Amino acid sequence: MHCGCGLTASQDFCGECLQHHFDFQQLHAVASYQSPFPELIKQLKYNNQLLVADLLGLLLADSLKQRYNQQQLQIIDYLIPVPLHAKKQRTRGFNQTQLISNALTQNLPVKIAQKTIIRNKFTQAQEGLSRQQRAFNLNNAFSLSAEDKAALAGKYIVLLDDVVTTGATINSLCQCLLAAKVKRVDVWCICRTELQ
Repeated sequence: MHCGCGLTASQDFCGECLQHHFDFQQLHAVASYQSPFPELIKQLKYNNQLLVADLLGLLLADSLKQRYNQQQLQIIDYLIPVPLHAKKQRTRGFNQTQLISNALTQNLPVKIAQKTIIRNKFTQAQEGLSRQQRAFNLNNAFSLSAEDKAALAGKYIVLLDDVVTTGATINSLCQCLLAAKVKRVDVWCICRTELQ
């Protein structure tokens, strides 16, 4: 399924895919946003339970090994964790998607592109915002240096996030990468919320 909604259907696109544009090719999620994942992610992000990142990275690796063969994984050029704004990362002390990425790459043959995308706009938390508010909140939130644009041109990129809801964050990142002429962008995440 293109958007990763988990719908069991023979079509590649669900109603959500047909109604809203996504700039990525495919989204793979370990699970929908249901127990125990919301609790685990909150423990990681807000209670500094950093070992949870190792568990989530391992679960994602196992899930990906069931979907992709070695050859499919080896053609991916870079994995890019969704960046936090520097202020938020200083406050939290870490980027949870970076920690999950580190654990994931211990179990899969994928390279992390370090500090490639900059989150140059401090945005309010996305939780509780509508689809339109999320998209507006993230307008021009990400950028790449000229050097990184050149390095990523023609590459196959996978973005990693903990939770994908409306896809606003991911779409904003995809637009930044596609403007840099990357070949393809896929998304991997721990959870995909139920679409409404």
